[in-house]
Amino acid sequence: MPEVAAAQASPLAVGIATLVMVALNAYVVLGGADFGAGVWDLFARGPRADRQRAAIADGIGPIWEANHVWLIFVVVLLFRCFP
Repeated sequence: MPEVAAAQASPLAVGIATLVMVALNAYVVLGGADFGAGVWDLFARGPRADRQRAAIADGIGPIWEANHVWLIFVVVLLFRCFP
């Protein structure tokens, strides 16, 4: 029986796939702030609930949309590099 040669992945494809995985991991790890703020907001109760929710909104504001850049980066890479 003839031996079948293993397919070799292109270094460029491996590099781009690595970028996709790094970006997805960054999105998941940094998304913990979003989820934590949502849970904290959900459980805000009592007379200080409005102040607690305002503090949550002020704290999460700077990173709220910035975290989604990782997800957009992954989608752009997938559409551009792997048609």
